[in-house]
Amino acid sequence: MPITSSSSTGSSDSGEADVNNEKRLEAVLKEVPRGAFALAGAAVAILVLAYLFLYFVVFLPRGPIG
Repeated sequence: MPITSSSSTGSSDSGEADVNNEKRLEAVLKEVPRGAFALAGAAVAILVLAYLFLYFVVFLPRGPIG
């Protein structure tokens, strides 16, 4: 059973509160993906830089195998 809050002012205030909550939720959800994409992009950039460092500093100076 869902928990509901009761208000002494009536049900019209509850409807307004729901609309305000939905607007705030939409505003937050617009910001969250940007931060997640920035974090994922930074992680991928660090991995690519680490790979390039290993390739140019470790593998290329050793020369061909054989």
